[in-house]
Order: sequence, then structure tokens, then C-alpha cells
Amino acid sequence: MLLLIPVESIHQNKGGVILYDPVKNTILKQYVHTREWKRNGWRGGIIYGDYLIATDWTHLHYFNYKTWKYEKSFTKNTFNDLHYVKIHNNKLYVVNTGLDAIEVFSNPLDPVFEDITLLFTLRCRKQHTFENRTIDLKRNWNELYKTKPHSCHPNCIEFAGKRTLVTCFRKGERDNTGEIIALETGKRLFKNCYDCHDGQIYKKDFYTTRTKHGTILVYRNILERTFPIPSPDKTYSLGGRGWWRGMIIYNDMLYVFASDGYRRRKRKARMCILNLKTGAKEIKVLPIGDGNIFWDTIYQPHIFPE
Repeated sequence: MLLLIPVESIHQNKGGVILYDPVKNTILKQYVHTREWKRNGWRGGIIYGDYLIATDWTHLHYFNYKTWKYEKSFTKNTFNDLHYVKIHNNKLYVVNTGLDAIEVFSNPLDPVFEDITLLFTLRCRKQHTFENRTIDLKRNWNELYKTKPHSCHPNCIEFAGKRTLVTCFRKGERDNTGEIIALETGKRLFKNCYDCHDGQIYKKDFYTTRTKHGTILVYRNILERTFPIPSPDKTYSLGGRGWWRGMIIYNDMLYVFASDGYRRRKRKARMCILNLKTGAKEIKVLPIGDGNIFWDTIYQPHIFPE
């Protein structure tokens, strides 16, 4: 099993794609994007057809993983601080963190704007409330790299039956803020679920990362549960420093990466391999890529189609 991963080097301001063997801890192939701008890193990504569709701060990039060549990019005036992407019912869902929005496109390989949903959720200490954020959708937000303050800071999107789950970090608030909401209603789905970033369903269970706490939370059989679910059914401690995000589960093995945050230090990302049957774990330091590149930030790995 190999991983195809969009990668970012904040320290060296580079972005691209690697083909990675997590067992041997080896980078087998590497592509580095040559375009220069303020923030070059590649972040979220989804495999669709022959392509890895990857995000950076303001663009979608189309990388043909079969020919191992970058082909084109796409931007939109609303794109700002893009994170994860997903394909659902042949539509492309883009998590637009900068605008607290989810954008939907038909024809993922040649995006046609379909819809934008602005999220205005705000988790308070004792109640679930909403705040309005005025956003001019005609402004060229793709000329900026960050906007503040965020109402919810969405990071990741996952589909669970009739619900669309969105992890919201609410960066800038107290440590115990952030939540997972249903896109359709804006309602909170899990109580006591803070600091969450990734979200993935595996065998009917929902897994999420707690970035700063180095923890995986597991909610069992969520398709048949009544929401909100009061507490996780299982937790795994990963241990060690880092910003834990970038999770993929395959054959009862969970792979999750720890980035170094945004401190621009010369540190490589790390990876934890967690055995979901035994709880055994192993942490590895990502090797240096060709050209002496320290890949320090990883968002959204994928199983390489072999």
C-alpha cells in the first residue's frame, strides 16, 4: 500500500506531490510545483479519474498521477485559504476556510460553479449560537492569503448517509472550541468534541483528529445513532509534539501525520501508524525529499491506485 500525498514545505515555501511508502518510510517519487507566489504549498487533495485535484491557498491544481505531470490550475474569486476537498455524487466539494464556506462544483475535472454555502457557526462555552459575517462574494478574495476573524474555520468535510459532516476549528478562540456540524442544519453532531481537524468514516465508525492534543476520537456506528452524541466511544493517544492532521485508514491501520504548524522551522513532518485492532503505534519521521526539501506540512493523504 502506497500513499499519494499533496505536500507543503512552509520552511522552504514549496509545494507538490509525493508517492510515499509508509511502511518503508520512503519517498518513491516527487513532484515540486515551479510557480512562485507568496504561499506555494499544496494542501488538500482528492483522487478523481487520472488526477489528484489538490488545493493550495487560492487554487485547485490538476496533477495527472499516471503521467506524473502537472497539467493545469483553476481559481475563483472566492477561493481563500483552501483546505480539504471531497468528491460526492460526482460533484467536487471544496472547503474554503478563509470565507467559512463550502463550495460545490459540477464536473470536477472542469469545474462549473454550482453553489456556495456560508457557515456562520460559533461554539460558545454553554450554548450553540450563530453569528453573521458579512462577505462580499464579488470581491477578489483569491488575491489575499488569509482573512480574519473566522466564524467557524471549517477544515474537513465527510459524508455520512444523509448528513454532510464539517469539522470546524474556530481558530483564535479558547483551546476547547471547535466542533463538528451537519452542513444541512448547522447543528452540532458531537458533544465534547473540540480541537478537531480531520474526519473520516471507516466501517460505519467516525474518526477525527484532535490536532494539538495528539488524540484520535472514535464514534461508533454513527449512521444509526441519535445526535448529538455525548462523548467518543474510543480514544487513542498518539503522543509526541506536532499538529496532528492528514489521516487515512486502510485495512485496520490508521495513518496520521504531524505537521510543525506555521513556525517556519527546519523540521520534517512525522507520521504515526496506529493499529486499530491492537492499539500498537509507531512514529516515523518523514525522509528528506529530492532537492533537500523538508516536507513539513501534510493535510490530506490518499491511497495510491495500483
